[in-house]
Amino acid sequence: MKFQDIKDVLTFASFRPEPDDSTVSWGRRFPNRRSLLLNLNRDGVSWCAIGKSGAYGEQGSLGGELKDIVGDMGEQWRGLTDDGWCAVSLNHRFVISLESNLTRKNGAEEQIRINPKAALGSKAERGKRYAVKHNPESNSSALLAVDEEYIKQVESIFNGAGLKIGRICCGLYGMFSDAVDQMIDARADYLKGKHEEPLGKIIVIACCEGSVCIMSSDEERWVELRSRSGLYTVDDLEPALNIIMPMLEHSGPRARLVFASDQDGSALKDMLAASSKEMLISDISRGEGLWSLLKEE
Repeated sequence: MKFQDIKDVLTFASFRPEPDDSTVSWGRRFPNRRSLLLNLNRDGVSWCAIGKSGAYGEQGSLGGELKDIVGDMGEQWRGLTDDGWCAVSLNHRFVISLESNLTRKNGAEEQIRINPKAALGSKAERGKRYAVKHNPESNSSALLAVDEEYIKQVESIFNGAGLKIGRICCGLYGMFSDAVDQMIDARADYLKGKHEEPLGKIIVIACCEGSVCIMSSDEERWVELRSRSGLYTVDDLEPALNIIMPMLEHSGPRARLVFASDQDGSALKDMLAASSKEMLISDISRGEGLWSLLKEE
């Protein structure tokens, strides 16, 4: 046993949460350690280094096959970290769907991660990993499903390059979930104000490096959800507009829009604002977009 392994046991560093456990933030997993955040797209990888103080460091992106990129960049990425630790966002081979009547018994959200069949019943598919976001006011839920084979493939590629995945998640789903939380909080505050007019319809849109998730709600009900990965580019936003605009038009001009995006999302928001001039848009996008979400949540 290496000295570092003994040290990790004595300091509890070896007892880290599972990579897909969303209850423990990245900062709590690796305090005062250099690490690397990565987002894996269908046709490339982007990354951002995090210093010991939590400050953002080197950033970059490359197009190509994941195996080739990791093979070429592995040594450089290891040099940006302490012990090769990475947080990885999967922006490919996932589905976000709107479901109803999923179990909400105590421990159900943890159970869906470790034993999805027990939590989802007939809705569980073999070879998938899941996460769930419940509507606190109705029986609907947003369900994330990711290919198990893809996750294992990613883990194998990174391990082969001497990189350790301490956290694995879906960046788009994280941004969407964060936006939904803010929508729920805003609705609760509105209801406390005892307004005569109902809050009405709200559209939540999350955009992450070419992938998009949009959900419409009407008062307490979540009505419709669509998600697509690798849908648009900075130079071609039309595919994203093609799935967003029908839902906006169906909701009417008095609907409210909650918008969250990565750094390249501002152009899409501007196009939505130009197309729906009467709609109130609340832009809750964070500075550094996806990287701040991966680092802080």
